[in-house]
Amino acid sequence: MQIGVENLSIRKGIESDISGVCILSNEINMEHYHNMPKDFLKPDGNNRDEPYWRAFLERDDSIIYVAEISGVIVGVVSASISTTALVPFIVSRARCQVATIIVTEKYRGKGIGRKLMSAVDAFAKKNEATDIRLDVMGFNSGALEFYKELGFGTFSQRLSKSLP
Repeated sequence: MQIGVENLSIRKGIESDISGVCILSNEINMEHYHNMPKDFLKPDGNNRDEPYWRAFLERDDSIIYVAEISGVIVGVVSASISTTALVPFIVSRARCQVATIIVTEKYRGKGIGRKLMSAVDAFAKKNEATDIRLDVMGFNSGALEFYKELGFGTFSQRLSKSLP
């Protein structure tokens, strides 16, 4: 059975979206927990992540976009604009940081992530950001390929080592 996205809309998130966004957050956090249980808490099925998402709605330099099909949130992205800290050897400029992007598993591979990231591109340009940055977990090869297709390249690599 083909799952269609013909009724898809991308819009700014609002307060009443938080519970639907938390459902997606629980979904992606379960994937993170299964792959990195020492680093991620197991989702509790509730709106535990509500303060995290609400912070993006409350700040002027941040945004949430939701992807909705027939009134159901199937994707979300959050991003914020910041200026490089005043470090003497780093060029000070506005940058956009994608904090989280989620597309529910049922709708992955249908172009929803691309549309969400396109909305972030517009947000970044509107706020005079010179680039967009994001972090990808090492286990998430599908996301790495997705971002490469969108033109992202490696800026740096964050390495980790567990201590005995």
